[in-house]
Amino acid sequence: VWDDLEKMNDDIELLCDKLSVMELSSLNDILGGPEAVEEGSNASVCVEALAEVKQCAVETAAGAERQSLVDIQQRNQARKEAAEKAREAKLAKASSPWSKEELSALAKGVKKYPPGGSNRWDAIATYINNLCRQPDPRTKEECIEKYNQVASSAGPASASAETTKTTTPADGSTGGDSNVKDGDDEIWTEEQDALLQEMLRKYPASMEKNERWKSIAKGVPGRNKKECVQRFKAIREAVRQGKN
Repeated sequence: VWDDLEKMNDDIELLCDKLSVMELSSLNDILGGPEAVEEGSNASVCVEALAEVKQCAVETAAGAERQSLVDIQQRNQARKEAAEKAREAKLAKASSPWSKEELSALAKGVKKYPPGGSNRWDAIATYINNLCRQPDPRTKEECIEKYNQVASSAGPASASAETTKTTTPADGSTGGDSNVKDGDDEIWTEEQDALLQEMLRKYPASMEKNERWKSIAKGVPGRNKKECVQRFKAIREAVRQGKN
């Protein structure tokens, strides 16, 4: 854009001297904002916008009306308004309550597409949308968020109730694990829940059940195999019942 670095520096100094803070902020925005020059940031300077910065410098040096800057400010304002509308639309959609039909479809989808499969949550979201035919389809992010909400609401009472209904662990064992406790007496932390979900993805249901749950338990500090099985079943049941 500039013939040499010295001319570019002269134009930048001119703009810094003549423009207001708001005008300089507008130029900064089209170049990519502060993130574009931060170390480690994924953002980059918008090279195409340098031509507009140079044109603004030319107009400023000539003492002419800075039409290029006016255009830039108008575009920036339109971009901000569009971003705000998009944010409001996203918030409105996020606050849209899940219907019982959607919660039921979520439970079925989680069961139909077990952890370990490729693009699992994309498949679950597609499954829910095909089944429910809502005007605003659910995204995979919404499905994950709702599943996590339901999972976090599944406390010890839910786990205890599930244990009462099923006396044999899901791994098919008969209580031979020496680390097994009599019950899940402690509340699961968010970190433990997150680790459990991570281990469920790491060790798919295609593994031998007993070996799978032993491996999962090793990845969840403070929990044994039986507790992990009970927690998984409590979360699954909570999803089925559509708890909030």
